[in-house]
Amino acid sequence: MFEDNTCRRLDFLVNRRLWIFETHPQWTVALVAAEQELPQADHRVIVAGTATSLEEWEQQAVSNGLELAPEAFGPGWTVPLLRSQAEADLLAKLRSGSRFAYGSGGRWRCFPVRELDETNDRALWQGATSGLPLWKGESFEQYDPHGAEARPCPDGRALRAKIKKPRPGAGSALAAEVSLVARREAVIREIDHARLAFRDVTRATDSRTVRACLVPPKVFLTNKAPYLAFIEGGDRARSACLGVMNSLVFDWQARRFVEINLNFFILEGLIVPDLDEDDFESIGVSAARLSCVDDRFAQFAEATGVDCGPLTEEESERLRLEIDARVAKSWQLTTDDLAVLVADFTLDAVPADYRRRLTERLIALS
Repeated sequence: MFEDNTCRRLDFLVNRRLWIFETHPQWTVALVAAEQELPQADHRVIVAGTATSLEEWEQQAVSNGLELAPEAFGPGWTVPLLRSQAEADLLAKLRSGSRFAYGSGGRWRCFPVRELDETNDRALWQGATSGLPLWKGESFEQYDPHGAEARPCPDGRALRAKIKKPRPGAGSALAAEVSLVARREAVIREIDHARLAFRDVTRATDSRTVRACLVPPKVFLTNKAPYLAFIEGGDRARSACLGVMNSLVFDWQARRFVEINLNFFILEGLIVPDLDEDDFESIGVSAARLSCVDDRFAQFAEATGVDCGPLTEEESERLRLEIDARVAKSWQLTTDDLAVLVADFTLDAVPADYRRRLTERLIALS
């Protein structure tokens, strides 16, 4: 549509309260105007949206929209969902840095892994009454490894053969430069270790789109809770990666491209900031402390040099705020950028007081 044809305009709509069609209200609909001819070298695609009501659509339809150059798109010409020039300018800032797989200027290298498939591997745990916990996406929230909806999964030879993966990361961004042997060794290192997992099923319209969590050792994961296997980077790098993933700024970037899944293609197409040593250290320590909520994570806490145990709500919020502020600072965001960013989240997701304190902390760090 973009390379072999001339795409003139894209308008995006969200079917909130079924104002367009009698179908799912959270799907995004694209209206496309294109011609069957090669685009000129200086061609720009007009993008407008996202209208959530008839009234908004009537204004959007007569608007000039935003002119997007090729570099404004995500991998594979993924179209960002943008509502204003301010959002387009903010996204341009967030598309500078390192590709996710090569985290923060090479501080880590990782690839996503689906451990067990809900459908194809069901025979390994179906009907079981004992075994290790099998978690899915609903089993955790950000920094909250509660384990809800877990099922027992017997730990045997057949299961171990399955989770060691014959060809892990074959389609990942690292596949061309990291040997299969090295990728298999990375997976084996992750097994029985505290791992960084994230929810596969999510939407740009959810309160938070990226929901990542450190899951405890001796837990298996379904394809709805993929995890990251690290080629390079120790536990501090894992916790720094987790902190960036769960930050408001990274979440906002993801919301520009996610529809109903944070799939591997989208995740590896996202950008992370190039952190300086102070920010890397602070984010890593803060995310590690948020993650080590009980003695299941005692080994990880020791490796990252943090205390282990429950946190007060006040201390948890302070740590999250520090991560959010330092990620924003690393991308050189201004307070105006921050105002554009937080407007995408509800007050339930990001309360007014948190927004105020985040702005104050960003000013103090800048």
